[in-house]
Amino acid sequence: MNIQFYKDKLQHALKDKNFGFVLKGSLSTAITLFFVQGLRFISGVLIARYYGAEASGKLTLAVTVMGIFAILINFGVKDALQKLIPEYREKYNLKTAYSLFLKGNQLIVAFSLIAAIMLYVISPWLCSYWKEPEMLWLFRISGFFLPFLVLGDLNYFSLRAALKVHTANISLVLPTIIRLIVLFVITFLFFHKNNPIYLHWTTICVLPWLFSLIPIYKYFHQPAKTETHIQSTRHQEILSVAFPMLMTYAAFIVTNSADVFILKANNVGTDMVGIYKTCTNISMLAATLLVALNTTVQPKITQLYTQNNLEEVHRIAVKSSKLIFWLSVPVFIILIGFSKYVMWLYGNEFMKGALCLSILTIGQVINTICGPTAQLLNATGYHKQFRNISFFGAIINIMLNLFLVPTYGIEGAAIANAISMIAWNVVCTFYIKHKFGFYIVYIPFIKTT
Repeated sequence: MNIQFYKDKLQHALKDKNFGFVLKGSLSTAITLFFVQGLRFISGVLIARYYGAEASGKLTLAVTVMGIFAILINFGVKDALQKLIPEYREKYNLKTAYSLFLKGNQLIVAFSLIAAIMLYVISPWLCSYWKEPEMLWLFRISGFFLPFLVLGDLNYFSLRAALKVHTANISLVLPTIIRLIVLFVITFLFFHKNNPIYLHWTTICVLPWLFSLIPIYKYFHQPAKTETHIQSTRHQEILSVAFPMLMTYAAFIVTNSADVFILKANNVGTDMVGIYKTCTNISMLAATLLVALNTTVQPKITQLYTQNNLEEVHRIAVKSSKLIFWLSVPVFIILIGFSKYVMWLYGNEFMKGALCLSILTIGQVINTICGPTAQLLNATGYHKQFRNISFFGAIINIMLNLFLVPTYGIEGAAIANAISMIAWNVVCTFYIKHKFGFYIVYIPFIKTT
């Protein structure tokens, strides 16, 4: 192997102004995501071993409820700002982009108040449904922390939209480290049966917001180099982009949850549902690098598209697809070729899911080959069209699950998941070709442009 060859290729890529930014940002984000996932795994093990299944389950219920409400509160605002902040900075100036950011924060606070009232009202029903009456206070106090949770997420993605990738990654890592430290302290210094483990949970909401305030302030309050006039911005400008993106989220929520509901409706055992969910979580490892790239490349595409540099958009998108494919190849080989051994790590009974894992990973292979299709459409103003494509994928997913699960069980659900993912990626690919005249697909040794 010629190491010097690859070293030269890397140095050449890093010297590329636009792609170098995407490369460094993607690798930095990938390392960050793997590190954060590792810390969260340690936290989960610690909670399970020292507090037991009951406390772990209650914490899971609380976080799940907050996660659902967080999606509703966000209302697509986070994704809208990812598109609009780089666009407004290019069209106008930094102060105008900051004005838009403040409008987004105002919307989040307003939605949070509504959500907090809703959560307070439905908390008794949640406790009754799950037969957990003692959790009433926990659900109700969750409403207080909801704004911090969503605003922290909003600040993180706004930093990424501002092309401050490394700063955003630091603002994600530091709170995760501190949360683990807090968990260790309250576990080993203040441990007793009724220990308030939920103190750890509250840090999940508050710390990311606190750690993002300083870099957000420093970025948006840079000394003005040019005209400082603030272009008037309105909440409607955000909502016009946000609502279609919220509908896209809804489609993906349906896609990611329909399989489990249909499995249970067909009397598939809880153990097999658990094995299937483990397979889906493992297969997502194959998408970690793609997620890292997508969050980095979208604001860059928005910036280039705003500059009317469509040729550079094409070049960056194709090179990104190629990069992420080859970086993901080792993961694909392990998850498909050694799926039995991967599942064995979870226990002998989990080996039943080996075929399921292979099928799901094949879907992720195609997802990676197609590249940042969703990000390109969202970044260039075709978010409504992507919403429609997402709903198309959700419908296919549900129909295939209904048809395949009764006969093939978890393997049928895996096939439905993989085919629906492939379907919406293919539709996105051809829609991009129709609108822009080029493909961003990367298929090894085959020219697609």
